[in-house]
Amino acid sequence: RHTCPLSPPVQSLSENTGIFSGMLQHPDQQTVVDDLGDKFLRAFVQSVDAARADLAAFEQFKPEWFVNFSKRFVANFIHERMWDSMTRQVASHPDVTVVDEEPTRQIHYGTNYVVRFKRHASNLRIESFPTGGALAFWTNQAALPGLELVTLAMGYIWDTDLGEIGDAIMSFRDGKNKPVWSVTLKSRGGEAATDITWEPIDPQLPQLDLSEVAEEHDEGTADQP
Repeated sequence: RHTCPLSPPVQSLSENTGIFSGMLQHPDQQTVVDDLGDKFLRAFVQSVDAARADLAAFEQFKPEWFVNFSKRFVANFIHERMWDSMTRQVASHPDVTVVDEEPTRQIHYGTNYVVRFKRHASNLRIESFPTGGALAFWTNQAALPGLELVTLAMGYIWDTDLGEIGDAIMSFRDGKNKPVWSVTLKSRGGEAATDITWEPIDPQLPQLDLSEVAEEHDEGTADQP
């Protein structure tokens, strides 16, 4: 179990990822966690928690409606509640820029990170319409030192059997369904430097999970062409 310090300074990836002699390596989990910082990650974990509570409240409000909702509708509802919670929490964050221009929704952190919210299946797959823009977005390619743009999928693990939101998760990918690494994130609920903890998930999981085959596209918002 790992922790990240409180509000660390944002550094360029060229200082953190072992780049030398023109070579570029993927950023590791601790580098990304440190760069994003405790405040941003706490807001993210809280947005997942808020969406989980809102989904339960919605189901209790009209159970006869809820039972007939499509998987896409439920996924869209979760996305909307996460997005609302997250963007309100980080609205005044000096390093954050929110892009909400349909069909694209993403959060920029500093000059090096771009985040999109994605439901993760139990085998770590994510759903995204296979446009050229989407495929390019999830391909983290090498660039000149200091000019790297790292794309991250942040969201939750969906329990198909229970129809419930699981742990908050962040993944770094070299292609839509090629996770280089994935970590679950949890908050201790305080303001201490050790508030956020992360645990790695083995990316070498089966590529086919039959329980997920019937799942529909999650957010319902196509990635930018």
